[in-house]
Order: sequence, then structure tokens, then C-alpha cells
Amino acid sequence: MSSDSDTQLSDIERELIAFFVNAAQAFGLPKSVGEIYGLYFASEQPLPLDQVVEKLQISKGSASQGIRFLRSINALNPAYVSGDRRDHHVAETSLRRIADGFIRQRIRPELKDGAARLKEIARQSDTSPSPLVHDRIDTITSWTKKADLLFPFVSKFLGKATKKETVL
Repeated sequence: MSSDSDTQLSDIERELIAFFVNAAQAFGLPKSVGEIYGLYFASEQPLPLDQVVEKLQISKGSASQGIRFLRSINALNPAYVSGDRRDHHVAETSLRRIADGFIRQRIRPELKDGAARLKEIARQSDTSPSPLVHDRIDTITSWTKKADLLFPFVSKFLGKATKKETVL
């Protein structure tokens, strides 16, 4: 069992966590995802799941799900800790890697699903005499094509991706 001093958050940890909670919520992500990433970002050492649960006072299920999501978008990297069999992670600090992962895991699937839906809407609109309906469908089609073209530029703008793995 950890001592209170191990589980208490410092002022800077609390502030960083609050910053990332706001950022997560701005992207429509759960508060716990922001809390978890903020904790890892503020941590000097790789953390295992149980320390995340203790420090943030969240359920093991919520922590596990949040860590899994953050790993899927490249926001957390596995870290080896000698003599400890638990899985540890560290925060990824490359905005490009995180943005690439977020685009790949969250945005592209939604756009792909939306494109399929849009084709069906366009097919159904063929019977509509309304020029406004056709114009709006053309507008949405244009938006999705532009968004798909934009992602590589966003990635390039955010800089060169780097992969770091910590060994202690």
C-alpha cells in the first residue's frame, strides 16, 4: 500500500491535469482521459495502472479504458521498468504523433462512415427537385474531400514525429 505522500498530487500536477481535462473536453473526450494524460504528462516516472487509480481516485475500469484509448492515439507509450512486471506508460510529448493517432482513430473513421452515409443521401436526393438539397449535398461532399486533403498538411505542420521508449 502506498503512503499518502505517494498518492497526493502536487499543485503543478493538479494544474497540468486541469489543463488536459479542459483540452480533452474541448475535443469531446471524457474528463478521465484528460486526467489520465495530465497525470502521465506531469509524472517524472513511468506509471502503472494501479498508481493512476490511486492518484486520480478513479475506478480501475475507467483508468484502464482511458489508458487503452490514449495508447490507441499514440498519447501514451509503454515503458519498461526493471524488476516490475506491471505495464508502465509514459506520456508522448510529440503533438504530431498524438494528432496523427487521433486523426487515425477518431476522425477518419467518422469521415469514412459519413462518406458512406453521404452517398446514400445523394442517391436519395436524386428524386428531390430542390436545388437547395443538391447544393447542400455538394457542399458536404466538398467539406469531406477538403478535410481528407487537410490531414497530411496538419501532420506536416505539427512537426516531425518521434518515438521514445523509456527504460529504467
